[in-house]
Amino acid sequence: MSALAAVEFTNSAFYDAFSTANIDQMSELWAATDTVFCCHPGWQPIHGREAVLRSWAEIFTNAGAMPISHRVLARDLIGDMAVVCCLESVAGHGFIATNLFVRDGKIWRMVHHHAGPIAGPVPVIAGSPEPAPN
Repeated sequence: MSALAAVEFTNSAFYDAFSTANIDQMSELWAATDTVFCCHPGWQPIHGREAVLRSWAEIFTNAGAMPISHRVLARDLIGDMAVVCCLESVAGHGFIATNLFVRDGKIWRMVHHHAGPIAGPVPVIAGSPEPAPN
């Protein structure tokens, strides 16, 4: 498997963990370091592995499993780091997201997720419900 294919696999696993509210899977995806960040829409930036995973646990506890789909718009490698830019449809709302990954041996681990609303018309992601306007 190429490095970019491995990154896309990990990126898809992130959205799978998100959509199924699987905190164990989510925990496995994030790098085992305190130099991780997460910016959920409308939240203050979160720094540190424990705080980031606590935020996901809170989301999963409050919202449970939710319909989410994504479409990769662009991805690239920068040495042992990868950037993936995605469109997201979460419970019918459209977002743009940037996900950063670092190589951990042969595995790619997430170190940053930042999602925010899209200005203007929300593109429809194939196979997902029509997103509501933001």
